[in-house]
Amino acid sequence: MDGLDTSCEPIQRPKWAIDRLLEGLVGEQVRVAAEAFTPPRANGGPWPRMIPVTDLILPDNSTPRGLPVFFEGRLEAFERRIGVVDVILSGPVRRGASATDGQTAFRGATAVVLSGPARVRLAYPFVVERLPADEANYWRDLRGPRAQLEFPW
Repeated sequence: MDGLDTSCEPIQRPKWAIDRLLEGLVGEQVRVAAEAFTPPRANGGPWPRMIPVTDLILPDNSTPRGLPVFFEGRLEAFERRIGVVDVILSGPVRRGASATDGQTAFRGATAVVLSGPARVRLAYPFVVERLPADEANYWRDLRGPRAQLEFPW
């Protein structure tokens, strides 16, 4: 027929860099920059509608007011569609009472950092990073302007 491929084999879409990054981080604790989010599903039901982070009400009853918003938690799964990436984060496994949940100093600026669980739509350009394993490095990474490049002299 006209040279068209009429086979029924599924079309494999190419992997993007974000696919490879997220595949390597499933099961790890991560920090992601958010555009929108939704709280966890109730009893495994359908996901609620995504809420833009600009409409977020923080624990102190303030709003982000244009600040970048990051969510932290264990990366359980992700879904990428054209130009849109959603991740599912479970709650943080470590970090005690000193955990950040709201506005905080973030690498020389102010940002909002919230703990999962949540479904998060990543802000573009996509920012996904593994969290440091121990408490001291977590806070140094969060507050230091370029903490991941520090050398202990």
